[in-house]
Amino acid sequence: MLFFSKKRAKHVLDEGAAELDDATLQKTLSNRQGILNRVTNNASLAPYISQVKILFNLVQDYVKGDYREVPWWSLGSISTALLYILMPMDALPDYIPVAGFLDDAVVLKLCLDMVTKDLTKYLEFKQGGKSSGDTATDNTADKLST
Repeated sequence: MLFFSKKRAKHVLDEGAAELDDATLQKTLSNRQGILNRVTNNASLAPYISQVKILFNLVQDYVKGDYREVPWWSLGSISTALLYILMPMDALPDYIPVAGFLDDAVVLKLCLDMVTKDLTKYLEFKQGGKSSGDTATDNTADKLST
């Protein structure tokens, strides 16, 4: 079986972030339902469904201009991770039973780990800008963890 490491996942995310443009953000949003279906219907990805929805909301709010306090690199990593899920022929082709989606999960999990601070700020913004000590945001970490 092919091996997919965190190092390889980071390389995928870094490359995608470096190549991000507005068209890629639009492509990410236009593929939202397909990506959500893949995540929901796969045991390796399903635990991340709530985080994936948050990622989509962040990208959507950025594109609409409602939230611009996220670094371009983080947006690129998020978009890359989400689109990676949709690619059937990635490092481990998705048609390989069980293992086919493991690389997708590694890329997604690493992305979540790398943009946690930005996602926390975004969730605080969505909750009205309350500080992390407020009870309304006490569950921010829970929303981001699996």
